[in-house]
Amino acid sequence: MNDYLNKTEEQQFEEAKGWFKQNGTPILAVICIAALATFGWNYWNKHQADVAQQTSASYQQVMESYVQNSEKNAPLVDKFIADNKGSSYAVLAQLEQAKQFADKGDFATVKTVLTQSLASTEDATLQNVIRFRLASVDYQLKEFDSALATLAKIQDKAWDFRKQLLTGDILVAKGDVAAAKSAYEQAKTNAPEQDQVLIDIRLNNL
Repeated sequence: MNDYLNKTEEQQFEEAKGWFKQNGTPILAVICIAALATFGWNYWNKHQADVAQQTSASYQQVMESYVQNSEKNAPLVDKFIADNKGSSYAVLAQLEQAKQFADKGDFATVKTVLTQSLASTEDATLQNVIRFRLASVDYQLKEFDSALATLAKIQDKAWDFRKQLLTGDILVAKGDVAAAKSAYEQAKTNAPEQDQVLIDIRLNNL
């Protein structure tokens, strides 16, 4: 029979006490380290959530002021972007800046702002939005080759319709009717039903 089963409870207790005396300190150290790591991780997650909530609230406040009076409150946006550099909120603020400049017809400044915002994010969704707007701005500036090169970098199929439609418009402006027709026809295959009529009008006007 196993010797362990023959030992009295007192002997087992004494052995356990001795083993814990010998190994207890390392075990306690591991437990403490694990507890501190868990606490640190939870604290960091809470801190990140708090920062995100504060940034979101600040973004809403700054944008509301900016939209109401873009001239007066432009410095507020610049400060928000500088204070939150690298965040998606800073990029969204830059997109709103670009929109305000576009409404004034200042497409050169729009291009500068969008180029800066593109360099500030690695988010694929935001990159696609920015690239499409950049291509649209280059179209307005008659920088057609640059516009086409920017559109070519948008790989997400969800953008195919808008991408092909703008490509057709750019090619028309360049005088390349055959290529424009091909782009419009591709756009039509990806277009919602309500937009197909608009593409037919473009095709008929070639």
